[in-house]
Amino acid sequence: MVNAPGAGAPDHGDEARRLDELQRLGLMDTPPEKRFDDITRLTARVFDVPIVLITLIDRHRQWFKSRFGLDACETSRDNAFCAHALLERQMMVIEDTDSDPRFRDHPLVTDTPYIRFYAGAVIRMASGLPLGTLCVIDRHPRRFDAHQREILLDLARLVENEIGDDVITRLERARAEIGTQFDPQTRLATQQRFQQLIQARLAALPDTVAFCGVAAIDLYGMRAVRTRFSLQASNEVLMRAIARVEKALDGFVFDLARIDDQRLGVLLYQGDPARMADTMAMLAETLRAPYLAAGKTVTAAARVVWAQDATRLGHADDILSALQHTCRRLHNERGDALLRLDTPTSLPRLTRRNLLRRRTASALAEDRFRLHYQPQVAIHGYRVKGFEALLRWHDSELGRVSPQDIVDISEEIDLGDQLDTWVLKTVTQQLATWRDHGHTLLPISVNVSQEQLARPTFVDLIDSLLTRHRLPGRLLNLEVLERSLIDDPEAIIDSMQRLKRRGVRFAIDDFGTGYSSLSYLTRIPFDTLKIDKSFIDRICDDPRVASLVRSIVSLGRDAGMQVVAEGVESVAQVTLLRDFHCHSIQGHVFSIALTPPHAEALLTATARKRRHFPSDSSSSPGSV
Repeated sequence: MVNAPGAGAPDHGDEARRLDELQRLGLMDTPPEKRFDDITRLTARVFDVPIVLITLIDRHRQWFKSRFGLDACETSRDNAFCAHALLERQMMVIEDTDSDPRFRDHPLVTDTPYIRFYAGAVIRMASGLPLGTLCVIDRHPRRFDAHQREILLDLARLVENEIGDDVITRLERARAEIGTQFDPQTRLATQQRFQQLIQARLAALPDTVAFCGVAAIDLYGMRAVRTRFSLQASNEVLMRAIARVEKALDGFVFDLARIDDQRLGVLLYQGDPARMADTMAMLAETLRAPYLAAGKTVTAAARVVWAQDATRLGHADDILSALQHTCRRLHNERGDALLRLDTPTSLPRLTRRNLLRRRTASALAEDRFRLHYQPQVAIHGYRVKGFEALLRWHDSELGRVSPQDIVDISEEIDLGDQLDTWVLKTVTQQLATWRDHGHTLLPISVNVSQEQLARPTFVDLIDSLLTRHRLPGRLLNLEVLERSLIDDPEAIIDSMQRLKRRGVRFAIDDFGTGYSSLSYLTRIPFDTLKIDKSFIDRICDDPRVASLVRSIVSLGRDAGMQVVAEGVESVAQVTLLRDFHCHSIQGHVFSIALTPPHAEALLTATARKRRHFPSDSSSSPGSV
């Protein structure tokens, strides 16, 4: 854009407060940032437009936090299309500026850059006041349908989330400064303090007639509120939920804690234990009622997990583990909104898990874990393209232990790094063994935690393993769970870039199960997108899920990534995924996870088939 006289837009209705909040945000005139530049670049690719801008509208100027296809870093506010967009509820779209009397004779239409199409989605602050826009510009008129408008709004929400992440980072720093005992936002006890309170209450029980009840309140809907509305709305929901909890527990003496960002912990030790079941049911019902937050009526899904007699769950760390683990499990399984733990149904599961927590360390130290390898195959021709390494553990006392339990418990007891290291050493050794047996090697995918990736020593570990076994980096594909949180994204990106120079590739795993999908795609250099099994399970039965999967495949392909569908179990699912132009599949429709000898046999069969039928594409699932 150039500075030229145009039709200036009127001020926003609350312009003074809008400008004040914009300045306090501290974004104006800051250096370019890759996380925002990645969004504008992706937006340009999605819509195939020459110019994309993230604009912030100040008193007299329009400044570009990120720009694609434009050299200027700011323009006069009087010339800004985006100043007009600020007055809209969601976006302003001009499909042909020649047909709009406001802009037909505008210098930016009649002269460089010759704007003929404009669409700007409003970016708002936590208060709901507009900051600026994410806008797309073309030099030719074009149609902009409802689906495209939804995509642009989603990308604008991503920009808002990035801005919100800055606020969260400042909050985390404040939390660290005031210590580990009390949460600075809510003034409630922290998780560490909560565990200490449980331990003290358990120790006092033999000398008192009081009881010891516990509960975890999982306010998991807060993330959706933040994504759909704003950070301010999410924070207001949290504070109003706390008030509802305190009111519902009237008649009990209790301690209330914030045990992580979206969960509260409750320790009850005086009151009528017989009332606790009714109280928890009433609390679960109360939390489902709508909230008034940031001037909007919102609902936030919540879940209550509780035990009337906490002593039946074990020691203090066992109790806290049971509460947290059950909340995670119910969330992943979309389980009940109210669950009691000290029952004949739930206690055996928790007792088993407590035993697992005590046996996992010795199993890792004694090399009792195993890896099996599940093939990943091209959706056309079913050519084997690689494997995913999957954990297996059969305990002499507990029997088969699920891979998710192994990972969850290892992370909980601070063995996550050691487990990742064991897996990487085992995989690279296996690749070297197959090479020495004369096989043509295929890449193996390995799940790693983002915390592990952020450590500078992780890059050195990968480099030393590849060097020791004389392996090219392209044989290693590291998978990162989409729903896990990133504490230090810049450190992760740096590690990934260093490993990519070594040839290592990266995949975003279980895509669609978290709230930061687009953020991951634009900020972190992934090569592969893996669609979560929960979507594939319903792809043939629910047209909405099928449409969503089609969109995810298209998004991944547009971002230049390979797209792999996980958990594919039927030919019908394969047919749909082929129609959606998915690249590869993984699941029982082709093969279960194989022991190393069986995986090696598949390598042999694949090589034999490649020699005899180099262009064959007629095979079906399970034919190799």
